[in-house]
Amino acid sequence: MREKFVFLFLSLACLCLSFTFKFDGWFEYDFDQPTDSTKYSVMIPFMGTYFTASGGFRRDNIVIPPYADVLMNNYWYWDEGFFSWSNNVFTFEVGVKENHAGPGQVYQLFVSENGFSYPSIHSVAEIGKFRVETLWGGIRVLKTDIKPVKAFNYRALVYTPFDGFEIAYEDSILYLDRFFDPYYFFVPIPVPGIQEFWHLSAPWGYSSYELNDNSMVGAWIKYYRENYSFYSEILIDDINMNRFLAPDSPYQNPDKIAFLAGFTGKSGPVKLTFEVAGATAFTFQRTTDDPYEYTYFEDSQFPVEKNMIGYKHGENNIACTIKFEYESDSWSYSAEYEGLIYGDRTPDIPWHGKWSSVPYGTYWLTGDVQSEFSLRMRIAYQFKNLLPGVEKAETGFSAGFYGGNPFVGFDLSIALNIND
Repeated sequence: MREKFVFLFLSLACLCLSFTFKFDGWFEYDFDQPTDSTKYSVMIPFMGTYFTASGGFRRDNIVIPPYADVLMNNYWYWDEGFFSWSNNVFTFEVGVKENHAGPGQVYQLFVSENGFSYPSIHSVAEIGKFRVETLWGGIRVLKTDIKPVKAFNYRALVYTPFDGFEIAYEDSILYLDRFFDPYYFFVPIPVPGIQEFWHLSAPWGYSSYELNDNSMVGAWIKYYRENYSFYSEILIDDINMNRFLAPDSPYQNPDKIAFLAGFTGKSGPVKLTFEVAGATAFTFQRTTDDPYEYTYFEDSQFPVEKNMIGYKHGENNIACTIKFEYESDSWSYSAEYEGLIYGDRTPDIPWHGKWSSVPYGTYWLTGDVQSEFSLRMRIAYQFKNLLPGVEKAETGFSAGFYGGNPFVGFDLSIALNIND
């Protein structure tokens, strides 16, 4: 028995003798409070897969740990811990990580990387002219006194009729009181159909009070060539069908829709990205007391931009980003401008607290309308052949404005390849 244990230990040790270690750190100061982050990552080949794990310390002046004085307001966070495997037709990832989906480079409507990692199973299969993407994400593992278990599913079916053109159908659903729902993950029909199946007057049926899930559907189109692409996407949380079925009816419910349109192009060392996105009022919002809003954390003071599962600016806004990038042999430059106009954004308060029931008509940029802009400029230098084993080493300096407030920053990234 001891010999088997020694053999297993040595085998695992040999597997782990070759890996990549990476450090990423940044510091920013807005002339009021500093923010910073240090992240440590390892990427290990393991039995035909790759295991990636990362975590570190962060100071965002939002979350204040109990040991704030010792670590200068930094708190420990995990970022990744997942296995990945891929071949020519299939990609599979399982573990804890952030995820994103859709054609957008800056904005993603259904699933975006907004800073929170969670248990997930993500797969992409390419079969001929079709590509199928599935994602399950577990947001809250355990129920608390006031917050339920919470998870979501996302799926996309992408059809490529000819090279350089994509048409995709998307849907997602957020559900409470269960961590994994096999019906939404395995049954290959649109999730609104599965959702309504449970509300039939049948022995397996549930009332909307017992099972109140939140489903959304959407689509994107994308035209691309080697150096450029055009794309647009729409998300429908709810749509007013009375305009078609009963146009003379006095009741017209609100359209709850998000949208995206963008372009990215590259010429030599220059890359340009332009995107416009937005959402009408009440999109992603709960409409009853059940906390099924499309956010990570309900009833939270966390900023909207850090709390959304999908489109980072949430409801009731329009945003525009222009990004310029230039890369030479060792130097790189980038400038990114974003303009944002938004009204009331209350994902955990039905109808912004201004209507006691469903209001008539569609609302957009309603309530206390505000605008802000952000500008981020960065210059970086990548060291070539710095030391043996150093796969990458880059340092950068940044400056600009967040919400009209100036900031300066510094970042450093080092990747070491440890070989046996």
